[in-house]
Amino acid sequence: MTTPIRIMLVDDHKTMLWGLEKLIEGGGDDLQLVGTAHNNDTALQEGGALKPDVIVLDLDLEGRSSIEILPQLLQASGAKVMILSGNRDQGLLTQAVKLGARGVVSKEAPADVVLNSIRAVSRGETCLDPVLMNALLGQLSAPPKADPEAARIASLTPKERKIVAVVVEGNGAPNKELASKLFIAEPTLRNNLTTIYQKLGVANRLELYVYATKHGMTA
Repeated sequence: MTTPIRIMLVDDHKTMLWGLEKLIEGGGDDLQLVGTAHNNDTALQEGGALKPDVIVLDLDLEGRSSIEILPQLLQASGAKVMILSGNRDQGLLTQAVKLGARGVVSKEAPADVVLNSIRAVSRGETCLDPVLMNALLGQLSAPPKADPEAARIASLTPKERKIVAVVVEGNGAPNKELASKLFIAEPTLRNNLTTIYQKLGVANRLELYVYATKHGMTA
């Protein structure tokens, strides 16, 4: 005979909690209810003490989001977490998955879907609502946002990068001195600086110094 899946329920609605208790108690010999909690504090306390296999967690607990305790709850309990929530905020649900939840099921789901999802999560499977799955995949596959400053800096030629580094190193030295260090004429330096200002979106040498220092353009 296999060991039953030990389940802890976390929900702040007494009627919902009672219904889930009855659902699990009548769900089969492979399911065992070991405890309940109704807010973030009791969830952490009971989870750490009971060490269940699966925690069925509501996202909204007495006016607070259980998202804020999810990493700590996973660590304290060692359990797999399945979100069972009426919350339809895709961003919040996706965040829960990214923080470690193995399943997300709607409170409107049929009883057999809830029970089978608990079983799947206990086996280490990921069990997500189809809409959430699509949203999560979309976020994970989206290309990273381009950094406009990185693009600006990349537009500089090696020679222009060298000029910027010398300006920073010079720390207020006159153009004549900087031009001498670069082995170019002073008018050439001024022309180059004008081009650099345009590329980086700065107005003068002071702004260039601040910009270059902020973005590590010192070498």
